[in-house]
Amino acid sequence: MTKHISTNFMYALPSGANVHPCRLIRKDGTLMWKHALLHGDELNLPSTHAEEAHIVKTAQRLEELNSWASIGLEPWECIVPIAWYVPSIPELSTGISAYFKHFYHDISSTYSLLESHVQDHETLELRGRYLFFRRC
Repeated sequence: MTKHISTNFMYALPSGANVHPCRLIRKDGTLMWKHALLHGDELNLPSTHAEEAHIVKTAQRLEELNSWASIGLEPWECIVPIAWYVPSIPELSTGISAYFKHFYHDISSTYSLLESHVQDHETLELRGRYLFFRRC
């Protein structure tokens, strides 16, 4: 039995990398490529190296914020992306922003835990049932 995954299941990225949807974006992280690229049943692959790099950098920041929001919780009780890279939605078209919630905390509590950890060039907003985060 082969241990290789069929290329039919891989996402081809602009960098030339082929990644499985369940592969972590960052080697030591918690977010997978499927979190960034799937919106419902719609697959949105980045078309440029810049978009791919934005997704990786945004994953890094979301994971850093998650470390503050999930202190003392189980690994699966974490930030859950709702919408991230969706080219048809202007504010989500470049990979620098995402809508998310927390598995364990409600959005008001999550916002309170994170607001002091947001950097000057970033935005964190309560928007309906989700939080909106933007870098740059």
